[in-house]
Amino acid sequence: MIHRRITTLALCLFLATSALAQRKPIPRPVFAAKTIAIVNHAHNDAVETGALESLKRWGKFTVVDDPDTADIVLTFEKASEHEGKSTQTSKDNNDGKSPETSYNYSMSFGSSLTMKATMKGSTSPFYTATDSDSKKKGGAACVVSFQRLQPGPLTR
Repeated sequence: MIHRRITTLALCLFLATSALAQRKPIPRPVFAAKTIAIVNHAHNDAVETGALESLKRWGKFTVVDDPDTADIVLTFEKASEHEGKSTQTSKDNNDGKSPETSYNYSMSFGSSLTMKATMKGSTSPFYTATDSDSKKKGGAACVVSFQRLQPGPLTR
């Protein structure tokens, strides 16, 4: 009973901490930024194409090639997941012989795309977006998510 209460309390604290972390204020310089660069660690040109097309439609930033000169750097990374499942079944034919055993193995694959936005001179991102599509649509969706940032509480 006590263990269950401690577990429940720990879960509540974790959820409250996660909710607060998601409300992290956007740094003031983000809203004054003029230039943006893309660093494509997803190793998929379509990701960068989708991001560039969305940035051009938005029109707020000048896209530059050199991340060292950009006010904001968008870094894209791809995460791949795979899971294997092994099954074994036995069938007894009731013929006095050993049961027949069959083995199966299946794999499922998936990937997601994460975009981290950092300000010039910073190593920690001020904004992170994730999309389940790790191609052109994912790059575009992450930029659109970033575009939807509404001026809220600002840091000083």
